[in-house]
Amino acid sequence: MSKQKTVFLDSKDRLLPDLLELPLKNGMRVLEIGCSSAGRLLWLQENLGLECVGIEPSDQAVKIARDKGIEVYQGTAESLPFEDTSFDLVIFGFCLYLCDRADLFRIAQEADRVLRNPGWLAILDFFSSTPFAHPYHHLEGISTYKMDYRTLFDWNPNYICMTHKVRDHIDNTYTDDPQEWVAVSVMRKNFMGN
Repeated sequence: MSKQKTVFLDSKDRLLPDLLELPLKNGMRVLEIGCSSAGRLLWLQENLGLECVGIEPSDQAVKIARDKGIEVYQGTAESLPFEDTSFDLVIFGFCLYLCDRADLFRIAQEADRVLRNPGWLAILDFFSSTPFAHPYHHLEGISTYKMDYRTLFDWNPNYICMTHKVRDHIDNTYTDDPQEWVAVSVMRKNFMGN
């Protein structure tokens, strides 16, 4: 009989419900890239018994996450300080829209390198069927980028998109306004080589 904890699910976390549908088992390793202060990782660790690790560029967020008991490293997506095939699930937690476009190939390569085979990849980010840049309203001189971030992986026959949901950025409801689109995508890495 499995023991269930009663920690409440954050109703604003639009990625967590999709992660709960994955066949995640106690002890599996999870990496969240762009984990902020690690709220999602803390929930996964406390409720599912997953071994959670994060990477985050903000030193303040890293400190907060570590104070919660989550193993978080300060760094960025294009240079992950982890060994090959060391995670069962890699999450991009709403960070790709801020990454330099010149780094996207390296970011995808690094995520693929640390992800086990078979493994799961989850992406939460802004979405657009046609890539475009937009001025970042929080900081002058910075651009944000919207695109279909699945394309970093689904060109590769080892990856298949299992779930892709596009919703409104604020309300998490359906919208016809492409300026407000945010996507949750869950992909499966499963290379069946000889």
